[in-house]
Amino acid sequence: MGRARDPNRDKAFEIYSENNGNIELVEIAERLGVSAGTVRGWKSKDKWELKIKGTFQKKNTERSKNPRGAPKGSKNALGHGAPKGNTNALKHGLFAKYLPQEVYEIAQELSDKQPIDILWENITLTYANLLHAQRILFVQDVEDSDTFVTSTGKAGTGYEHHTAWDKQGKALAAIARAQSELKSMIKTYDELTRSPLVTEEQRLRIDNLKAQLGSDDEDDTVITGFTFDRSEYNGDTEPSKVD
Repeated sequence: MGRARDPNRDKAFEIYSENNGNIELVEIAERLGVSAGTVRGWKSKDKWELKIKGTFQKKNTERSKNPRGAPKGSKNALGHGAPKGNTNALKHGLFAKYLPQEVYEIAQELSDKQPIDILWENITLTYANLLHAQRILFVQDVEDSDTFVTSTGKAGTGYEHHTAWDKQGKALAAIARAQSELKSMIKTYDELTRSPLVTEEQRLRIDNLKAQLGSDDEDDTVITGFTFDRSEYNGDTEPSKVD
């Protein structure tokens, strides 16, 4: 016997329909006390977008009998478009027409985010990956080496040997690239926080991150025990160990 249908599933669509699809799935989830992932699954499986578009299409067919608006070729709208940064295309069908459903739903959730907040999330993610990489790329000592089987066949078995120095060199290069990207994003974020439109919370984020990194200097960045002098680093110089 199949599991009973969750009554919230129909309620979720009712809320979505009442708002003509212009409501965040997270908000629907909060109203019903369920997870956003559950609502996202209902939306995909029950094809909410098709249902909503079907209703709109019927209404538009009725209205088309008495067409309104400026004639073809009119330039009345020139100079009167949506302001820069407007998300009308995202909320009113253009993105829905071309984007895969999963990507469109994610884009909907991000449509109300400010660029500075999106940048901050990228900074946080990059920094977290840097810390995680320290565990993965850690080299114990000079004897820490690995050997992998790369191929097998009639001619024999092929191997690839990674010495401690090989592993350490690749690790340092990867960390340097990630740090360069992180520093660039932090610099951009720092510049954005000088705008009078940002909140105090957004300003404090960068100060807290600088404190965690252990340096306020524009050329030096300290992360997990290594310091890189960006004014001199050319890709061949190894970072020095922090005492």
